[in-house]
Amino acid sequence: MKTQRAKPARLRLSGLPDLISNCQKLKAPSPELDHAIEKYFSDWEELWASYSRHRKTGEIVRSQYRTAPAYTASLDAAVALAEQVLPGWHWGNHPFAGRRRAYVVEDSPLRLVPVVADHSFAAIALVLATLRALQIEEEGIPARGRAAVSGRVQ
Repeated sequence: MKTQRAKPARLRLSGLPDLISNCQKLKAPSPELDHAIEKYFSDWEELWASYSRHRKTGEIVRSQYRTAPAYTASLDAAVALAEQVLPGWHWGNHPFAGRRRAYVVEDSPLRLVPVVADHSFAAIALVLATLRALQIEEEGIPARGRAAVSGRVQ
């Protein structure tokens, strides 16, 4: 009798809060979330099997299927993501209470508190900290007021 392998859960994503929520729930690296992150930050949208359209210019090009970087499995890919979406910010990653703690912090004298995330996988912790910091940036919280919301993002 064949045993059926469980299908990976389909991610329901409509924006950055959903990416953060799914990242928080991860128990291990997830190619599905890697693809969702790549799709969220890419300037290109898939039209059909081998064509993509640039979101800003409308240019349509023939493209080859490409695998998303392993953001949740590779610390190098997670660092590349942080540098891409938060240019000029610094990051760090260290052991903390049997887990990995990652942080991203803006290079600014007004930046009082880093955005922190903990996870058993270093790459996931850094991706989560990066997504949380980006959410703070998009919400428009000024650097002086970020210390007041630091408890919410840790």
